[in-house]
Amino acid sequence: MDLNTKDISHLLMIPEKEVQQLVKKKEIPFQHLHDKVVFNKHQIIEWALGHNLPINVSGHQKLSEYHIETLGTLLDKDSFHYDCKLTEAGYLEQMVSQINFEKSVDREVIIQLLKSRESMMSTAIGNGISLPHPRVPLMVGKNKPLINFFFPNNPLDLKSIDGKPVHTLIMLISQTIKQHLSLIAHLSFLLSKETFRFALENRLECNEILDIITKIEETRNKS
Repeated sequence: MDLNTKDISHLLMIPEKEVQQLVKKKEIPFQHLHDKVVFNKHQIIEWALGHNLPINVSGHQKLSEYHIETLGTLLDKDSFHYDCKLTEAGYLEQMVSQINFEKSVDREVIIQLLKSRESMMSTAIGNGISLPHPRVPLMVGKNKPLINFFFPNNPLDLKSIDGKPVHTLIMLISQTIKQHLSLIAHLSFLLSKETFRFALENRLECNEILDIITKIEETRNKS
């Protein structure tokens, strides 16, 4: 798919003049087509990955920083997906298809970035948990990061560090590196608690899981 300078400006969230300068200096992949400068989307995504640049896959223009107080504030019943028909060959595409993104969001790019991260090293962290996430920050049209829990109808062999099959996948999409690190910190604290791990492994109802998250985070805030 060929993109123009305006498209690249939106995708990379940089001014069009900066894109033109990158072209002039031949610091970004591009081609000439009928005397016009055009860009290949997949080449640009790979270039952005190599430069650790955030990518905008939504119809929105501005990036906003969202301070994460608790994970509970990011979750609702739509954040939980039960009895998912996931396969080891296509689980990333299958999960992305189930998330309620805005219509303008480019799901293809999200899948590409998830696959790029998994190709580096499996995000299956052990104890039946996997934390798939894009390799770079993504703007998906919401002012806060996204967390989605997926419970496959059959455990998946995703080359976990402990060799155990994965029963819960928690997809994380953040707009900034700071957001991502905050998400990981909050989630790591929850996963250190047996009650939370039990809730995931036994696929408790979303309201029960949300209550457990709230109680655990309340104890953390009091300490």
